[in-house]
Amino acid sequence: MKIKKFEGRTLQEAAELMRKEMGKDSVILSSKILEKNTPHGVMKYFEITSGKEDTKHEALDSHVLVDEKGETAPGKNFILKKYTETENADKRETSFLLSKEKVTDVKNFTRENNTVQQSDLDEISEILSFKEVQQPIVKLIIQQLLKSKNLLTQRNLDDYVVSCISSMLHTKEFYVDKKKKPMVVALVGPTGVGKTTSIAKLAAISKILHNLEAGILSIDTYRLGAIDQLRIFSEISNIEMLVAYEPKEVVSQMNKLKKKDIIFIDTVGRSQKNTAELKSIKSYLDGIRIDETILVLSSTSSTKNMYESIDKFKMFGINSILFSKIDEAAAFGNILNVSHDFELPVIFLTNGQIIPDDIISADKDYIAKLIYRRSLV
Repeated sequence: MKIKKFEGRTLQEAAELMRKEMGKDSVILSSKILEKNTPHGVMKYFEITSGKEDTKHEALDSHVLVDEKGETAPGKNFILKKYTETENADKRETSFLLSKEKVTDVKNFTRENNTVQQSDLDEISEILSFKEVQQPIVKLIIQQLLKSKNLLTQRNLDDYVVSCISSMLHTKEFYVDKKKKPMVVALVGPTGVGKTTSIAKLAAISKILHNLEAGILSIDTYRLGAIDQLRIFSEISNIEMLVAYEPKEVVSQMNKLKKKDIIFIDTVGRSQKNTAELKSIKSYLDGIRIDETILVLSSTSSTKNMYESIDKFKMFGINSILFSKIDEAAAFGNILNVSHDFELPVIFLTNGQIIPDDIISADKDYIAKLIYRRSLV
């Protein structure tokens, strides 16, 4: 892969330089903000590291925008997909480009023969419990394995477990219909789960990688520094950002962004235990149409806390879940517990603070492998 860095006063400027030199099929591998001394004082610059496959095959891209037929012509229904594989992808490691750790087996099973024994299934149960999968779901997985017992061998047992987990997960893909703009996406959730950073990632991907006109409306006027964080991002990325300080200001501010392809709404984080404050947040959103309400939950939270959050935030009409901080979590059974029990689809995962890199479109098989095979060391 050819690697090169590009700088620009805005994220879009750097990306345009990248595309001009390396072509439209180049991808952003990482990005960061630089401060440089100039005759006009200290100036902020945006640096991106770009990569492009040297072969004729299409490079892996964690954020590929195509329509249902795989086309990228303007004006169609677009979908933010997980990645595009090369012809040789089955011969290489299939974990995501931006993941910080490899997905590996929890244990290397040593078995004397090719027949699956009850002790093997007991070991599977222990591993799933260790991964914090709830017992009712563990039992369902074992029941599915027993139904296929005649097909199980020592070599395919782990793959069957992953397939069982995958079948229990709910995911969805992110569509943007440019003919019905603007699409309005609101992120809600408890304090400290990463809503603002996730919005910055999604807005940057929408604008820089997919040429969508993006806007941001913040109603997070309570958290110290929240507005400043988004303002700096909007200035660097040249994405318009507005603020509504009162519920009555939301409609007028949204009207200023009505020509955008997509608008992201950043809400203030509130404890799921404080119903009155949650209703206060909802009052900001009641007067506008929202196409997608994403509940952001930290992967480091317990299943019990997640269940409580979903129960309290359901007043917002949740359509999907974004699990943040998968790079910080020790186990991922909570994702399966939530997705299975509430039948809420997972739409994104985030795995770090880098904008726009550290976000992954949800994929059942990837999440299943993450739950069952990821090493804790």
